[in-house]
Amino acid sequence: MKKLIVLLVFFLGSLATAHAEDPPVYTYDQYGRLTSCPAMYEGACTGKREVACPAQSARTGVILAIGQSQAANTGAKRVVTQFPDRVVNYFGGKCFVASSPLLGASAPEGEFITMLADDLIKSGTYQAVVILAAAIHGTEIARWKAGGDLNGMLLQWLSTVKGKYRITDIVWHQGESDYGQGKNPQAYAADFNSMLGSLRGIGVNAPIFIGVTTYCGTQIPWTADNPIALAQKQLADPGRKIYVGANSDQLLTKADRREDACHFAESGQRKVAAAYAAAITRVQRAAK
Repeated sequence: MKKLIVLLVFFLGSLATAHAEDPPVYTYDQYGRLTSCPAMYEGACTGKREVACPAQSARTGVILAIGQSQAANTGAKRVVTQFPDRVVNYFGGKCFVASSPLLGASAPEGEFITMLADDLIKSGTYQAVVILAAAIHGTEIARWKAGGDLNGMLLQWLSTVKGKYRITDIVWHQGESDYGQGKNPQAYAADFNSMLGSLRGIGVNAPIFIGVTTYCGTQIPWTADNPIALAQKQLADPGRKIYVGANSDQLLTKADRREDACHFAESGQRKVAAAYAAAITRVQRAAK
């Protein structure tokens, strides 16, 4: 009898250990956007808890982050906002303390958008920040232009946000896929203008901050003055509220990227966040 009890205890203990070691279960929508996150697992979605959605004031920033993997949840460092009472991730009609991975963007790792929000509060640019995340890894700009599947997703989603929040800043960080496929730079610019036109068409008149981002370690050969990078820089037009936000091609060293020589290490996340924060701060202060 004692032997049976010992075996039973061992068996139940083994089950508990196996369960504890099971990988976290994330859920995604048809576009690859993260829709739920297992906060109960250590290291996965730490700090992810629902809070009351703040009302937007004149000192509230609402950042729409779109593009591909670098603007999604592919960074090395999972972070939790330093201002849990002032920086939230809005998704599905609810607000959560901003933390990696962000709901609404693809992949389950770290990101720089929460760091960016914290930097904007530290600089005094905003007193609170609401993050709207919708970046999806591996996406070409053609999917974001008018008529593209991600453009349709974005416009439909923003229609549900419109009554709640007014977007103050757009972060557009995308380009590696199009560089890798040799996209024509004029076509890239046309697709960007199409995407921006669709946002303006639904009343999103916030300034947009473009990332100069074409480098990914798997792409050879590569030069900093490649056609897509030049097209991204040439899109800048203050009269249309278009600005260069972060030139990650130029800003980052090998040490600022992960082992794949493409996605951001923690230092890369922080550098890119700081560059976008500086650009947003300049524009917002000049507008006042």
